[in-house]
Amino acid sequence: MSESKSMFSCDLCSANFQMGPHLYEGKIIPTYGVQVCNTCYQVNWDGWAPHFESKIIEIAKSKDLPIPNRNDDGWLPRD
Repeated sequence: MSESKSMFSCDLCSANFQMGPHLYEGKIIPTYGVQVCNTCYQVNWDGWAPHFESKIIEIAKSKDLPIPNRNDDGWLPRD
């Protein structure tokens, strides 16, 4: 029996990634209401890079989510 793949698009870089079964190549970030690929998640470990901010804020506002305070480096926190 063949299992179908569930493919998603990263809200930040638009790369396609698989989420189940048995392979989870992305993360859902409830704080902002975004789904991101593992690459975007891992390279932004210290906060979201400034070039991603407008997309993140736009998605969060569209879902009526509050924008968290910036971290000590002045970036939006990752989670």
